[in-house]
Amino acid sequence: MRIRLGIGVASILLLAGLAPLYVPAVAQAPQASAETRPLTVDSTIGELLDNAAARAVLQREVPVLVDSPQIGQARDLSLRSIAVYAPTVLTEEKLQAIDEALARTPGAVSSGKPRSQVAVPAADTRMALTLKTVPLWQGPAPGALGDRPVDIPTLTIVAPDGAVSFGTAVIVAPGGAYLNLATGLEGRQVADWFAAHGVTAFVLRYRLSSYGYHFPLQLEDGKRAIRWVRAHAAEFGIDPHRIGMIGFSAGGHLTAMTETLFDAGDPKASDLVDRVSSRPDFAVLAYAPTEWNAKFQSDTSLVGPEPSPAVLRELSPVLNVSAQTPPTFIFQTTTDELVSPLNATRMYDALLAAKVRVEMHIFAAGRHGLALGMTDPALSAWPSLLQTWLYGIGMIDQKLPGSE
Repeated sequence: MRIRLGIGVASILLLAGLAPLYVPAVAQAPQASAETRPLTVDSTIGELLDNAAARAVLQREVPVLVDSPQIGQARDLSLRSIAVYAPTVLTEEKLQAIDEALARTPGAVSSGKPRSQVAVPAADTRMALTLKTVPLWQGPAPGALGDRPVDIPTLTIVAPDGAVSFGTAVIVAPGGAYLNLATGLEGRQVADWFAAHGVTAFVLRYRLSSYGYHFPLQLEDGKRAIRWVRAHAAEFGIDPHRIGMIGFSAGGHLTAMTETLFDAGDPKASDLVDRVSSRPDFAVLAYAPTEWNAKFQSDTSLVGPEPSPAVLRELSPVLNVSAQTPPTFIFQTTTDELVSPLNATRMYDALLAAKVRVEMHIFAAGRHGLALGMTDPALSAWPSLLQTWLYGIGMIDQKLPGSE
């Protein structure tokens, strides 16, 4: 049975191969030099992997560990000793199950050959402070105007570090009127909040109209972000059916377009990422424009001067809600000076009419661009409301499929 992981950064480094494995040396029990003996979880990983019968047991019980390209760097450690780096994978119950399976497996015995002593490098404590950024496309993105950083849409990964992971992911789309990106306030800070609450976050850097990129390229970046995370879910211990998106202001507009204009993917595509669905499993809209108007166009320069009726409809997510739109959480304030709360209420009405699970919170006062609102005693309540909603739809604090 394949286990869905709930792991922190240290475990991801070990099991997903995102970075070299650095673990402290662990003292090993004295080894018999010539006498064969049954293999157990206290045997070295090298002994277990080199024995075909024992390797088959590990492949069945902890496939994500066996398949890790970095596991070879831990060959001189026992399986039990690395449990601290993957506590939700190598639980005490799992270690006992592996021991029992090894005991009843013919051939799962030591070769009797003395093992080599390989020095294990000390832990590099900087690894948890380093973020990994990946491009959404290998090679130039469709419609790219060059190879500058602004021409390359990316995802920056912020994973739970030592916190429980629920196997859920979220793409974070910062705002900035499609002219720039508030990647700190509405990107990294939001990603850290999700990671601290057991959700692996991916901060999206999408292309901007200020650098010559216009609709629908931003929508393609949003859809590709969902596809990329879904296609790589196993690498991060993510359930491919638990991938959501949150957006603020223009990023909220992009999120609303992504949740209403998704597609199932092309099963014949040569790019494996393009074969999977771009539908998010949940969406969070924070002070998001959901209706297109002349002011939004003048503020963003997202489309040309005379967009067609079809394009205008695509730019108004409220018009594209269907029964297949995912569960949605809406946050807004009454006094937002840039985005009218009517954007929230009309989106809520459309979702309600389509029988989509929806929750909305409109606070009495608050400026545009407040992100998590943590410096305001009243507005700082909305992330807690979001956490409760995520629990209610089964995205956090739930046992993972196949974890028993």
